[in-house]
Amino acid sequence: DLAEPKTIEARPAGNMNDEIAPHGEVCYYQFGPRGDKPAVRVIWYDGGLKPPCPDEMGSRPLPDRGVLFVGDKGMLLAEGAGGAPRLVPFEKTREYKKPAPSLPRSKGHHRDWLDACKGGPAASANFDYGARLTELALLGVASLRTGKKLVWDAANMKAIGEPEVDAILRGTYRKGWELT
Repeated sequence: DLAEPKTIEARPAGNMNDEIAPHGEVCYYQFGPRGDKPAVRVIWYDGGLKPPCPDEMGSRPLPDRGVLFVGDKGMLLAEGAGGAPRLVPFEKTREYKKPAPSLPRSKGHHRDWLDACKGGPAASANFDYGARLTELALLGVASLRTGKKLVWDAANMKAIGEPEVDAILRGTYRKGWELT
């Protein structure tokens, strides 16, 4: 249920300038509370960068790709692109009771898309979902390019007090090709 971030701050790893991107970056997204759910901080590591390995992992290193959710009672690790999630510390898996599924199971990205095209239910990774994810990535790029922490006004699609971000996000269009 994460919608738009409140703030975005990206830091480059390595050199970057107007002509080259860094070999990686770390991007911090702060989301506000949603109903009875608390605020959430998301940290994106890119270009081979990783967070420090939690002590709870023991002698096992973090995978090269994956997602690590950190909570008050432990962590959830999903390796690769869609790997099966595991609890950390790994011993917690024995006492864990799975909740009932709350989302329809996907038949796979392409099958979901084809079924939606044929009049079936919306794909699990539909355009509403994809647009939000794309917006997050592009806001990270805007923060990285400007070197600034952005305070995002989602309703007006503007970074508050940062007109140079607007220029990056909106671009310049040839006459007759402007967006309205």
